[in-house]
Amino acid sequence: MHTARQAQQKRSEQTRAEILGIALEQFSTYGFDAVSLRDIADRAGVNHAMVRYYFGSKESLWRESVAYLFDRFSEELAQPEPGSEGFSLDAVKDYIRGYIRYCARHPEHARLIMQEANRDSERLQWMAQEFIRPRHNRTIQLIKHVKANIPGLEEVNPVMLLYMITAVSQVPYLLTAEMKYVHGINAMQAKAVEAHCDAVVAFLFR
Repeated sequence: MHTARQAQQKRSEQTRAEILGIALEQFSTYGFDAVSLRDIADRAGVNHAMVRYYFGSKESLWRESVAYLFDRFSEELAQPEPGSEGFSLDAVKDYIRGYIRYCARHPEHARLIMQEANRDSERLQWMAQEFIRPRHNRTIQLIKHVKANIPGLEEVNPVMLLYMITAVSQVPYLLTAEMKYVHGINAMQAKAVEAHCDAVVAFLFR
């Protein structure tokens, strides 16, 4: 049976998680400079002082939001492990499909990074060093295997290929509204997401 203290702690954790989720949505949509702690508190339905109690400054809340985002990324999308002969191409294809589905589930991930990448900031440098570079260092090994097994990609720089795959995977979820108004496509529908997975894999492994 839960004690009153345990129930209070659970509510506190839920409130904190809700604030983080709303902060991610706000930062990814409007950018760091255009968002205030009061905006986030109003959206979360909590007192402004509560946001400060949990996170302190806006900068601290942004950093915790980013850490939460990348922790979730690692939990939801584990990278395949190489076997004795390297990575299985089927495992690579499954990983790319998983990455696309992740981008569709959480469009705020790519949107937040794009908000920061539009300007050279200390926040971008911190995010790159703490989270993006370590993930890329692991993914590059997989990309090199892809490069070696797809005719015509031998001369492509693996870093450039990584960014090309990232871009083609993310774009429908960065330009969702444009696709809707120009082409009448709802990129977030499950059927559209799976069609996108098929198209990217077919394009890369043609």
